[in-house]
Amino acid sequence: MSESLGSQLRQLRLERDCTLSELARRSGVGKGTISELENDRRGARLSTLFALTTALEAPLSALLPAPHDHTEAVAGEAVEAVLMGRWSTAAGLVEAYRAVIGTGEQRSEPHAAGVEETVTVVQGRVRVGDQDDPRTLTAGQSHRYDGSQPHAFSALDEPADVVLLMHYPTP
Repeated sequence: MSESLGSQLRQLRLERDCTLSELARRSGVGKGTISELENDRRGARLSTLFALTTALEAPLSALLPAPHDHTEAVAGEAVEAVLMGRWSTAAGLVEAYRAVIGTGEQRSEPHAAGVEETVTVVQGRVRVGDQDDPRTLTAGQSHRYDGSQPHAFSALDEPADVVLLMHYPTP
C-alpha cells in the first residue's frame, strides 16, 4: 500500500530538516494546515502542494504516490491532473501529467528557480504560460515556459485535455 500524502509530506519535511513553523514561513501555507495535511485530516489543492514542494525544493511528485499506485487526480481551481510518470535525466527530473484544464483560470505561483513547464494540447483550445504573455494553443500545439515565474492556465471554449511536463533542474 502506498504511503499517504501526509506521511510523505512529513518525511520530506524531516529529510530537509525543516520545522512546521519554517515550512509555513517559506511556503505561505498555515502551520495548522500543514499539520492537518501531515496527519491526513485534510486534502490539499494543487496550489498548496506546489507551495509546499517549492519551499522544500522538491518536485511535486515527491508528495504523490508512484504512477502505478495513483488513481486519484490532484486538483486546483481549473486544473485536474494525474501523474503518468517521472524520469531522471542528465538535465534533471521530468514529470508527466495527464490534465484537464477547465474554463476558469488556474493561476500558479512561481515554482523553484530553473523549473520549466511544457503544455501540449491533446484536445481543445487553451491559454497557458506567463501571466503577462500567455499563449493560445490548439490541439497538437505545445508551449514551454518558465515555471519559476507566475503563470496561468485556462481552456477557452470547453474543458481541454493536455499533457503537462514539469522539468526540474538537477540541484
